[in-house]
Amino acid sequence: MEIRINRKEKGRPTDYSWQFGLGNCHAYLLHRTDVIEHIKLAHDELGIRYIRCHGILDDDMLTYQRMGDCRMFSSVPGKNKISEINFRQVGHVYDNLLDCGVKPFVELSFMPSALAKGKKLGLAYDPNITMPRSLDEWADYIRAFIRFLLNRYGKQEIESWYFEVWNEPDLSCFFAGTQKDYFRLYEATVRAIKKEDENLRVGGPSTSACKWLKEFLDFCEKNDVPCDFVSTHHYPGDAFGNFINLNNVKHMFSASRNAVKNKKTLSEAMTDMFFLPEDAKRWEKGTLARMDKEAKKQIGDKPLFITEWNSMAVFGSPVHDEKYSAAFAVKSCLDLDGSADAYMFWCCSDLFEEQFMLPKPFVGSFGIVSNDGIPKPNFWAFKMLSQLYPTRLSIPDTGDVDCGVFTDGKNIQILMTPQSGDYYENRNYDIDLALDFETEEVMIQRIDDTHCNPKDLWIKMGSLDNLTRAQVKEIRERTKLTAEPLAFENVDGESRFKVSLSSNDVVLITAKARS
Repeated sequence: MEIRINRKEKGRPTDYSWQFGLGNCHAYLLHRTDVIEHIKLAHDELGIRYIRCHGILDDDMLTYQRMGDCRMFSSVPGKNKISEINFRQVGHVYDNLLDCGVKPFVELSFMPSALAKGKKLGLAYDPNITMPRSLDEWADYIRAFIRFLLNRYGKQEIESWYFEVWNEPDLSCFFAGTQKDYFRLYEATVRAIKKEDENLRVGGPSTSACKWLKEFLDFCEKNDVPCDFVSTHHYPGDAFGNFINLNNVKHMFSASRNAVKNKKTLSEAMTDMFFLPEDAKRWEKGTLARMDKEAKKQIGDKPLFITEWNSMAVFGSPVHDEKYSAAFAVKSCLDLDGSADAYMFWCCSDLFEEQFMLPKPFVGSFGIVSNDGIPKPNFWAFKMLSQLYPTRLSIPDTGDVDCGVFTDGKNIQILMTPQSGDYYENRNYDIDLALDFETEEVMIQRIDDTHCNPKDLWIKMGSLDNLTRAQVKEIRERTKLTAEPLAFENVDGESRFKVSLSSNDVVLITAKARS
């Protein structure tokens, strides 16, 4: 395969919308120093600007406490009428983020039990996912929250934040209500926020799989409800919301029985139950880009925020720790064409507890940084993307090898991956490259089986359940992204070199022009 690159080809601005932000589990974890270290690493190394998390209003954040919430006082007369609203712990979380250099992307979720209409809980950390018993009470609470933020951080600062109403209200594990209920909740929330500061930016519907977008905007237009941006999520296959079928349920039950029989660990059982590579193989390549374009078509001139995406929406998938995720991230970002104003990968840290917080160093969690603070292959994929020159050149289709070419006006970068949804595919590609100028240096950075592969090194260490600080330091040092010289030759005013890749490898080549 040959790729010829002309430095004078038509160019367009490089799309860096992925740098807008990352997700990070739920708010309570942002009290942890290790999670904050992971977020600071993402900001410092990758240029991440915003962090979005679930549950800023959950009961564990102690924003609305009643005497009756403590069992010791269960017999006190009028116990639930003795209460206090205080957002101190929210302030601590947001202080931590600001100290890292990132800003909060405020997801308003979930429902404080003191305000809730029902008792239905979701996820492992027990957020109340019901509607408020009174939208007026909820609006007063939200106004108090905004006043707290204005007082603590000032008008100028919080007007640089974004406010998103709820998370995936189309899924029963996140919202015990109907579409109509969500629209009512959104209206009450945005009107309360705008009453305190009309310049604050508020949006929704934060749905899975790009759902409800047209209906949401129709509702806002018909009822004159403010909407400053449209947010939604997408994953290939979209997991629990959309891919569960009878065969998969049978598989899960069979895998759980097998785990009991063979005395497998919880980590192993989760992978066996939910990682379905044969399903993933059938997902159409480039599906996220097609969903982006369709979503943008539906919402018109409104800013589009993809506030969650990843290579798979299932926890416990080995792909999250391996080059598969790096290739998918690079492919997805190469497909960006300005449709999305924000493209927020889910998520930053493997310290994540929507189902379980599994303790081993590599358990297929969603993050780009491991439990121990080790950058994973997808972290290094974003590091490559952060290095790209500001202008992207147009090139002919390169078939199975996804390729982007970037320039600073003089030098050239080539980012390539034979991205494949087939977890077991191992095709080899030999590529000849020719530039229309002579070079004085060509360097290559790689993510593959032997580069930026901390999981492989951990396995070679014996798949230890717990790593010492010295072992973490060793893995980090030996698996960081490095640049190596690539052999080249200058012939007749051109520079020529070769590179070999396998399925889901990623390479970034930087060619410096001869002065």
